[in-house]
Amino acid sequence: MDIKKEALDIQHDIIKWRRDLHKTPETGLLLPLTRGYIIKELEKMDIKYTTYETHSGIVCIIGDENKGICIGVRADIDGLSVNEEIESEFKSQNSNMHACGHDAHAAILLGTAKLLKKYEDLLNGCVKLIFQPGEEGPGGAYPMVLDGVLENPKVEKIFALHVGSLAGKEKNGSITVNYKNTFAADDQLYIKIKGKGGHGSMPHQTVDPVAIAGNVIMSLQNIVSREVSPHNSAVVTIASVFSSNDTYNVIPEYVELKGTIRTLNYETRDFVFDRIRKIVDYTVNGFRGEYELEFRDGYPPLINSKEVTEEFIISAKKIVDECDINIMENSLMGGEDAAFFFEKIPGSYFFLNTPSEHNGVLYPAHNSKFKIDETYLYLGSALFTQVVMDLIG
Repeated sequence: MDIKKEALDIQHDIIKWRRDLHKTPETGLLLPLTRGYIIKELEKMDIKYTTYETHSGIVCIIGDENKGICIGVRADIDGLSVNEEIESEFKSQNSNMHACGHDAHAAILLGTAKLLKKYEDLLNGCVKLIFQPGEEGPGGAYPMVLDGVLENPKVEKIFALHVGSLAGKEKNGSITVNYKNTFAADDQLYIKIKGKGGHGSMPHQTVDPVAIAGNVIMSLQNIVSREVSPHNSAVVTIASVFSSNDTYNVIPEYVELKGTIRTLNYETRDFVFDRIRKIVDYTVNGFRGEYELEFRDGYPPLINSKEVTEEFIISAKKIVDECDINIMENSLMGGEDAAFFFEKIPGSYFFLNTPSEHNGVLYPAHNSKFKIDETYLYLGSALFTQVVMDLIG
């Protein structure tokens, strides 16, 4: 069995699926067009599937649930609220865009489904294919975990990928993988600082939330620069400051701060949260203000299993040259909600390097001119299929 060749033989299908999905990107947890398209293709393959009422996730099982172990393979399928700026025959037909390659992820998993269905009688166990919405927010993996997608049968190991160039400017068609931390925990910070508004010429008669906010912002920067070890990466960024008015001579009633927090492990995450709480409390109260503080929409860190990653690399060497397997030394500070799956079961998340330039410029993910090289997408299906066959074939 030559899985790489068989994946290459269905390359035209994978590209077509990707282009069809690229035309109709949807955001969030409810993706009716995307779900409908994937279901239609699964039905053509005679693959049974399960859908859910509260989100557009899809799960299908290939193989025998009553013997061996169950392997999970996950793809995110949602887009972004970005207006695409690249003209093509498959350009987005709405105001959203697959600017992070999730259309390719869905197509790769459909390719994996087609290959594994062909080999179904050879499987000594089963594979659970997970098409997941909402990765870009509010997070679709968590509700799918609550829905029990990792149970009945219980998933023992899980795999996922990302296309594009997130892992760096590596050779197209190569892969990149990390033996440990792959993505940081991704948490959002909201602070509302309440004061007493008044005339800008008489600040002594007010409790100025702008001044308090300035002190809070500067104090929060000390967490990373002075309290987290230089050998342990963390990010605390205040990205938005909003005042309850926008005039020149009025001190507002309140100021809202929004930001993001990135940490690499649960211990650092808890420490940073605790320090934010204390700094905000001491600073705001010290200046006679009041506050609201929330940590929102958090994704835990995505940490690869060393053992499962070693198994994946053994399989990957059958699909790509050993020199095209790159080992990451450091985690990305971006977030990835597949972490909700990975904190429950061991797995390996890898990158399939497929960047493509537009007019000589390589645009990053989430850019309105983001492109990928479709000719290497078949490798994603081959890699998923190979590791499943090696583990339960």
